[in-house]
Amino acid sequence: MSSSIAESPAEAAVSRAPREAATSPFFEDFEVGQVFTGPARTFSAEVVAAFAEVSGDRAALHTEHGHSANGRPLVHGPLGLAGFFGWHHERGLSDHVEAAFDTQWDFVSPIYVGDAVTYEMTVTRTRRTSALCNGIVGRHVVVRNQDGEVVQVGRTAALVAARQVVDDREARLGRAFPSVAWARALATRLGDSSAFTRATGTWDGTIGLRFGADLLLFRVYRGRVLEAGTRTPDGPTFVVSAPDVVWAHLLTGPVNDFTKRTMRDEFGVEGSAYEYLRLTAAIVAVVDEARTFAGAEGTEDNR
Repeated sequence: MSSSIAESPAEAAVSRAPREAATSPFFEDFEVGQVFTGPARTFSAEVVAAFAEVSGDRAALHTEHGHSANGRPLVHGPLGLAGFFGWHHERGLSDHVEAAFDTQWDFVSPIYVGDAVTYEMTVTRTRRTSALCNGIVGRHVVVRNQDGEVVQVGRTAALVAARQVVDDREARLGRAFPSVAWARALATRLGDSSAFTRATGTWDGTIGLRFGADLLLFRVYRGRVLEAGTRTPDGPTFVVSAPDVVWAHLLTGPVNDFTKRTMRDEFGVEGSAYEYLRLTAAIVAVVDEARTFAGAEGTEDNR
Protein backbone atom coordinates (compact mmCIF):
# COMPACT_ATOMS: atom_id res chain seq x y z
CA MET A 1 0.00 0.00 0.00
CA SER A 2 1.35 3.43 -0.94
CA SER A 3 0.37 6.78 0.50
CA SER A 4 1.27 10.45 0.10
CA ILE A 5 1.30 11.99 3.56
CA ALA A 6 2.45 15.27 5.06
CA GLU A 7 4.79 15.19 8.04
CA SER A 8 2.94 13.60 10.94
CA PRO A 9 2.44 15.47 14.24
CA ALA A 10 2.38 12.20 16.17
CA GLU A 11 6.12 11.89 16.76
CA ALA A 12 5.57 12.24 20.50
CA ALA A 13 3.83 8.88 20.54
CA VAL A 14 7.08 7.05 19.77
CA SER A 15 9.38 5.88 22.54
CA ARG A 16 12.23 8.37 22.97
CA ALA A 17 16.01 8.05 23.00
CA PRO A 18 18.51 10.76 23.98
CA ARG A 19 19.18 13.33 21.28
CA GLU A 20 22.44 12.33 19.61
CA ALA A 21 24.02 15.11 17.55
CA ALA A 22 25.63 18.13 19.20
CA THR A 23 25.56 20.14 15.97
CA SER A 24 22.63 19.86 13.60
CA PRO A 25 23.63 19.99 9.91
CA PHE A 26 22.81 22.88 7.62
CA PHE A 27 22.01 22.44 3.94
CA GLU A 28 25.71 22.60 3.00
CA ASP A 29 26.45 19.59 5.21
CA PHE A 30 24.24 17.22 3.21
CA GLU A 31 25.73 15.39 0.22
CA VAL A 32 24.07 12.99 -2.18
CA GLY A 33 25.02 9.44 -1.20
CA GLN A 34 25.26 10.07 2.55
CA VAL A 35 23.67 7.32 4.64
CA PHE A 36 22.38 7.91 8.17
CA THR A 37 21.47 5.10 10.57
CA GLY A 38 20.89 4.79 14.28
CA PRO A 39 19.92 2.45 17.11
CA ALA A 40 16.70 0.45 16.96
CA ARG A 41 13.54 1.71 18.60
CA THR A 42 10.81 -0.47 20.03
CA PHE A 43 7.10 0.09 19.48
CA SER A 44 5.81 -1.04 22.84
CA ALA A 45 2.18 -1.65 23.74
CA GLU A 46 2.22 1.64 25.66
CA VAL A 47 3.47 3.57 22.63
CA VAL A 48 0.85 1.99 20.37
CA ALA A 49 -1.90 2.74 22.90
CA ALA A 50 -0.78 6.38 23.07
CA PHE A 51 -0.86 6.63 19.28
CA ALA A 52 -4.33 5.08 19.26
CA GLU A 53 -5.51 7.88 21.53
CA VAL A 54 -3.83 10.60 19.45
CA SER A 55 -5.13 9.25 16.14
CA GLY A 56 -8.49 8.02 17.37
CA ASP A 57 -7.83 4.62 15.79
CA ARG A 58 -8.53 2.42 18.80
CA ALA A 59 -9.35 -0.68 16.74
CA ALA A 60 -8.72 -3.93 18.59
CA LEU A 61 -6.42 -4.91 15.71
CA HIS A 62 -3.80 -2.63 17.31
CA THR A 63 -4.43 -3.18 21.00
CA GLU A 64 -5.60 -6.75 21.58
CA HIS A 65 -4.37 -10.22 20.70
CA GLY A 66 -6.38 -12.40 18.35
CA HIS A 67 -7.60 -9.80 15.86
CA SER A 68 -4.84 -9.79 13.22
CA ALA A 69 -4.12 -12.58 10.75
CA ASN A 70 -1.64 -14.24 13.11
CA GLY A 71 -3.17 -13.03 16.36
CA ARG A 72 -0.52 -10.42 17.24
CA PRO A 73 -1.52 -6.77 17.63
CA LEU A 74 -0.31 -4.57 14.78
CA VAL A 75 1.45 -1.23 15.01
CA HIS A 76 -0.44 1.47 13.11
CA GLY A 77 1.26 1.94 9.75
CA PRO A 78 1.48 5.75 10.11
CA LEU A 79 3.18 5.28 13.48
CA GLY A 80 6.14 3.77 11.63
CA LEU A 81 6.22 6.90 9.47
CA ALA A 82 5.87 9.21 12.48
CA GLY A 83 8.70 7.28 14.07
CA PHE A 84 10.98 8.30 11.21
CA PHE A 85 10.46 12.00 11.90
CA GLY A 86 11.08 11.38 15.59
CA TRP A 87 14.23 9.42 14.74
CA HIS A 88 15.31 12.26 12.43
CA HIS A 89 14.99 14.73 15.30
CA GLU A 90 16.74 12.49 17.81
CA ARG A 91 19.65 12.08 15.40
CA GLY A 92 20.07 15.86 15.49
CA LEU A 93 19.05 16.33 11.87
CA SER A 94 15.98 18.52 12.27
CA ASP A 95 17.11 21.78 13.89
CA HIS A 96 17.51 23.62 10.58
CA VAL A 97 14.63 21.96 8.72
CA GLU A 98 12.11 24.60 7.68
CA ALA A 99 9.54 22.29 6.09
CA ALA A 100 9.01 18.66 5.12
CA PHE A 101 7.01 17.77 2.01
CA ASP A 102 6.55 15.35 -0.90
CA THR A 103 6.38 12.34 1.40
CA GLN A 104 5.60 9.03 -0.31
CA TRP A 105 5.43 5.97 1.94
CA ASP A 106 4.99 2.26 1.19
CA PHE A 107 3.78 -0.07 3.93
CA VAL A 108 5.50 -3.27 2.81
CA SER A 109 5.00 -5.66 5.74
CA PRO A 110 3.34 -5.45 9.15
CA ILE A 111 5.08 -4.07 12.21
CA TYR A 112 3.90 -5.89 15.32
CA VAL A 113 3.62 -4.51 18.83
CA GLY A 114 6.95 -5.15 20.54
CA ASP A 115 8.98 -5.05 17.30
CA ALA A 116 12.22 -3.06 17.25
CA VAL A 117 12.79 -1.20 13.99
CA THR A 118 15.76 0.62 12.49
CA TYR A 119 15.69 3.54 10.07
CA GLU A 120 18.22 3.98 7.27
CA MET A 121 18.15 7.32 5.43
CA THR A 122 20.05 7.97 2.20
CA VAL A 123 20.40 11.50 0.81
CA THR A 124 19.33 11.32 -2.84
CA ARG A 125 19.20 14.97 -3.92
CA THR A 126 20.53 18.33 -2.79
CA ARG A 127 19.57 21.57 -4.53
CA ARG A 128 20.07 25.09 -3.23
CA THR A 129 17.03 27.24 -3.91
CA SER A 130 17.17 30.43 -5.98
CA ALA A 131 16.83 32.42 -2.74
CA LEU A 132 20.22 30.91 -1.71
CA CYS A 133 19.27 30.95 1.98
CA ASN A 134 18.18 27.31 2.01
CA GLY A 135 18.08 24.16 -0.08
CA ILE A 136 16.03 21.05 -0.76
CA VAL A 137 17.32 17.72 0.50
CA GLY A 138 15.78 14.53 -0.93
CA ARG A 139 15.77 11.51 1.39
CA HIS A 140 15.10 7.81 0.86
CA VAL A 141 14.17 5.80 3.94
CA VAL A 142 14.22 2.05 4.59
CA VAL A 143 12.61 0.68 7.76
CA ARG A 144 13.61 -2.82 8.93
CA ASN A 145 12.43 -4.93 11.85
CA GLN A 146 14.67 -6.81 14.27
CA ASP A 147 14.96 -9.70 11.78
CA GLY A 148 16.25 -7.43 9.03
CA GLU A 149 12.99 -7.63 7.08
CA VAL A 150 12.01 -4.47 5.21
CA VAL A 151 8.65 -3.35 6.61
CA GLN A 152 8.34 0.18 5.21
CA VAL A 153 10.04 2.20 2.47
CA GLY A 154 9.58 5.88 1.80
CA ARG A 155 10.94 9.06 0.35
CA THR A 156 10.53 12.56 1.63
CA ALA A 157 12.05 15.97 0.98
CA ALA A 158 13.02 18.72 3.39
CA LEU A 159 13.70 22.42 3.02
CA VAL A 160 16.85 23.00 5.09
CA ALA A 161 18.33 26.36 6.08
CA ALA A 162 21.78 27.14 4.72
CA ARG A 163 24.71 28.16 6.89
CA GLN A 164 25.64 30.93 4.46
CA VAL A 165 23.72 32.83 1.81
CA VAL A 166 26.10 32.14 -1.06
CA ASP A 167 25.77 30.83 -4.59
CA ASP A 168 27.69 27.55 -4.46
CA ARG A 169 25.58 25.83 -7.08
CA GLU A 170 28.48 25.61 -9.53
CA ALA A 171 30.74 24.04 -6.90
CA ARG A 172 28.05 21.49 -6.01
CA LEU A 173 27.07 20.78 -9.62
CA GLY A 174 28.75 17.36 -9.75
CA ARG A 175 26.11 15.92 -7.41
CA ALA A 176 23.21 18.08 -8.57
CA PHE A 177 21.67 15.28 -10.61
CA PRO A 178 19.16 15.19 -12.17
CA SER A 179 19.15 18.93 -12.89
CA VAL A 180 19.40 20.28 -16.44
CA ALA A 181 22.56 22.19 -15.47
CA TRP A 182 24.13 18.90 -14.37
CA ALA A 183 23.10 17.19 -17.62
CA ARG A 184 24.62 19.94 -19.74
CA ALA A 185 27.85 19.92 -17.77
CA LEU A 186 28.01 16.13 -18.06
CA ALA A 187 27.43 16.39 -21.82
CA THR A 188 30.49 18.63 -22.12
CA ARG A 189 32.57 16.14 -20.17
CA LEU A 190 31.36 13.28 -22.37
CA GLY A 191 32.82 15.09 -25.37
CA ASP A 192 36.25 14.54 -23.82
CA SER A 193 35.60 10.89 -22.93
CA SER A 194 37.34 8.57 -25.39
CA ALA A 195 35.27 5.63 -24.13
CA PHE A 196 32.00 7.46 -24.84
CA THR A 197 33.02 8.89 -28.23
CA ARG A 198 34.32 5.49 -29.31
CA ALA A 199 31.11 3.70 -28.24
CA THR A 200 28.86 6.22 -30.01
CA GLY A 201 31.10 7.07 -32.96
CA THR A 202 28.68 5.73 -35.58
CA TRP A 203 25.45 6.22 -33.64
CA ASP A 204 22.60 8.68 -34.12
CA GLY A 205 19.95 8.76 -31.40
CA THR A 206 18.91 9.96 -27.95
CA ILE A 207 19.81 8.39 -24.61
CA GLY A 208 17.43 8.97 -21.73
CA LEU A 209 18.24 8.70 -18.04
CA ARG A 210 15.26 8.59 -15.68
CA PHE A 211 15.84 9.48 -12.02
CA GLY A 212 12.60 8.56 -10.30
CA ALA A 213 10.02 10.74 -12.03
CA ASP A 214 12.56 13.05 -13.72
CA LEU A 215 13.85 12.37 -17.23
CA LEU A 216 17.02 13.77 -18.80
CA LEU A 217 17.80 13.34 -22.49
CA PHE A 218 21.14 13.36 -24.32
CA ARG A 219 20.92 13.82 -28.10
CA VAL A 220 23.94 12.05 -29.59
CA TYR A 221 25.31 12.19 -33.12
CA ARG A 222 28.49 10.34 -34.07
CA GLY A 223 30.26 10.59 -30.75
CA ARG A 224 29.06 14.06 -29.79
CA VAL A 225 26.26 15.13 -27.46
CA LEU A 226 24.45 17.80 -29.46
CA GLU A 227 22.08 18.80 -26.67
CA ALA A 228 21.12 17.78 -23.16
CA GLY A 229 17.94 18.61 -21.30
CA THR A 230 14.40 17.41 -20.75
CA ARG A 231 13.25 17.41 -24.39
CA THR A 232 14.55 16.51 -27.83
CA PRO A 233 12.69 16.73 -31.15
CA ASP A 234 12.22 12.97 -31.63
CA GLY A 235 12.18 11.80 -28.02
CA PRO A 236 14.44 9.11 -26.56
CA THR A 237 15.67 6.07 -28.45
CA PHE A 238 15.78 4.29 -25.12
CA VAL A 239 15.64 5.25 -21.45
CA VAL A 240 17.60 3.77 -18.56
CA SER A 241 15.56 4.24 -15.40
CA ALA A 242 15.93 3.66 -11.66
CA PRO A 243 14.76 5.23 -8.38
CA ASP A 244 16.75 8.17 -7.01
CA VAL A 245 18.38 6.05 -4.33
CA VAL A 246 19.80 3.59 -6.88
CA TRP A 247 21.34 6.41 -8.90
CA ALA A 248 22.72 7.98 -5.71
CA HIS A 249 24.47 4.76 -4.70
CA LEU A 250 25.74 4.12 -8.23
CA LEU A 251 27.15 7.60 -8.84
CA THR A 252 28.71 8.09 -5.40
CA GLY A 253 29.64 4.53 -4.38
CA PRO A 254 33.08 2.86 -4.43
CA VAL A 255 32.81 1.36 -7.94
CA ASN A 256 30.79 1.61 -11.13
CA ASP A 257 28.69 -1.52 -10.64
CA PHE A 258 26.05 -0.58 -13.20
CA THR A 259 26.08 -3.99 -14.91
CA LYS A 260 25.71 -5.85 -11.62
CA ARG A 261 22.81 -3.60 -10.67
CA THR A 262 21.07 -4.23 -13.98
CA MET A 263 21.40 -7.96 -13.36
CA ARG A 264 19.66 -7.42 -10.01
CA ASP A 265 16.85 -5.58 -11.86
CA GLU A 266 17.62 -2.30 -10.11
CA PHE A 267 17.51 -0.59 -13.51
CA GLY A 268 14.85 -0.79 -16.16
CA VAL A 269 14.93 0.00 -19.88
CA GLU A 270 12.18 1.69 -21.86
CA GLY A 271 12.14 2.02 -25.65
CA SER A 272 14.46 0.08 -27.97
CA ALA A 273 16.11 -2.74 -26.05
CA TYR A 274 18.16 -3.54 -29.15
CA GLU A 275 19.69 -0.05 -29.25
CA TYR A 276 20.28 -0.17 -25.51
CA LEU A 277 22.26 -3.40 -25.86
CA ARG A 278 24.28 -1.87 -28.69
CA LEU A 279 25.03 1.16 -26.49
CA THR A 280 25.77 -0.62 -23.20
CA ALA A 281 29.42 0.40 -23.37
CA ALA A 282 28.33 4.01 -23.86
CA ILE A 283 26.08 3.87 -20.78
CA VAL A 284 28.96 2.50 -18.70
CA ALA A 285 31.09 5.39 -19.99
CA VAL A 286 28.33 7.87 -19.04
CA VAL A 287 28.24 6.42 -15.53
CA ASP A 288 32.05 6.53 -15.26
CA GLU A 289 32.09 10.19 -16.28
CA ALA A 290 29.18 11.05 -13.98
CA ARG A 291 30.96 9.36 -11.09
CA THR A 292 34.15 11.34 -11.77
CA PHE A 293 32.07 14.53 -11.96
CA ALA A 294 30.49 13.63 -8.60
CA GLY A 295 33.91 13.13 -7.02
CA ALA A 296 33.48 9.37 -6.57
CA GLU A 297 36.65 7.30 -6.55
CA GLY A 298 37.20 3.99 -8.30
CA THR A 299 35.78 2.66 -11.55
CA GLU A 300 35.11 -0.82 -12.77
CA ASP A 301 34.93 -2.00 -16.35
CA ASN A 302 31.52 -3.69 -16.51
CA ARG A 303 31.56 -4.38 -20.20
